[in-house]
Amino acid sequence: MRALSLVAAYLRERARLRLLVPLSILLALAGCSFVTPWSASVRDAAVAALQALGLMLAFRIWDDIEDREFDRIRHPDRVLASVSTTSPFQVLGFAIAMAALFPLTMSQFAVRRLAAVGLATALLAAWYGARSKRRRRHALGEHVLAIKYPLIAYTVAPRLPAAPITPRVIAILFVVYAVICAFDYADDVELRHAFTSRRTMP
Repeated sequence: MRALSLVAAYLRERARLRLLVPLSILLALAGCSFVTPWSASVRDAAVAALQALGLMLAFRIWDDIEDREFDRIRHPDRVLASVSTTSPFQVLGFAIAMAALFPLTMSQFAVRRLAAVGLATALLAAWYGARSKRRRRHALGEHVLAIKYPLIAYTVAPRLPAAPITPRVIAILFVVYAVICAFDYADDVELRHAFTSRRTMP
């Protein structure tokens, strides 16, 4: 019961559905735009948005687990900063990711979709392994973390073109990436400080 209460408290604290829901809709609409003419139904877009929401939440849980040492210094009041084990949260993140990914294993171009989310996972794992756990806000790191969003859009797209990648898909993914980077910069004081510090370093 304590594990369940901790997970519930964590979700109330960190899920930020007011941000993640609109973002999931953005990623779903981006994925719906990969193929012309527009062929996705409202149901297709809604399913894609739910899958995007699940993947983003799973990645957020992973990011928060990796940021525990930082949060113990800067945000000691957070749930994950005060627990002795992250096992319940690891299980939660894995379960959410599998719930989002399993339907995609039976969809068109399933290998491409799983490769996209696998690439996002590999890039984040490499970054988490290379960085200092006590210094979360790093300008380069934020660019790496933002890569997962266009890759999620590709993963959940209701339709993918016959070719693995097309100029249209590249352009849409770049726009998604640019929008996410711009929003993060505008929304996050620590990130702005990281960029400012980098520019002013001798």
